[in-house]
Amino acid sequence: MDVVLLEELRGILEEEFPSLIATYIQDSGVRVGDLRQAMTRGDAEAVRKAAHNLKGSSSNLGLVHLADLCRAIEDAACAGRLAGPEALLRIEQEQQRAVVLLRERL
Repeated sequence: MDVVLLEELRGILEEEFPSLIATYIQDSGVRVGDLRQAMTRGDAEAVRKAAHNLKGSSSNLGLVHLADLCRAIEDAACAGRLAGPEALLRIEQEQQRAVVLLRERL
């Protein structure tokens, strides 16, 4: 987690910062669910979109490791390959870890 970026956001957003974090927490869970469903269906385009969306929102909050995991899945999907279940598991675990870390920063 890029704590410096997160603290810069806190300074800019002030009282809106908790709302941003709450929105990310809710949205990231939905995005992980979308990714799981797309991978289950074998839909590379839907995998790409879900990974791209989660990558972007995670990157915006300084969640670098989660963004990197999403980038790898997105790149594979762009090439027409689907990552294995272990890649999804890593994303799910990292998203859960990110949620815990973000809640601690509130």
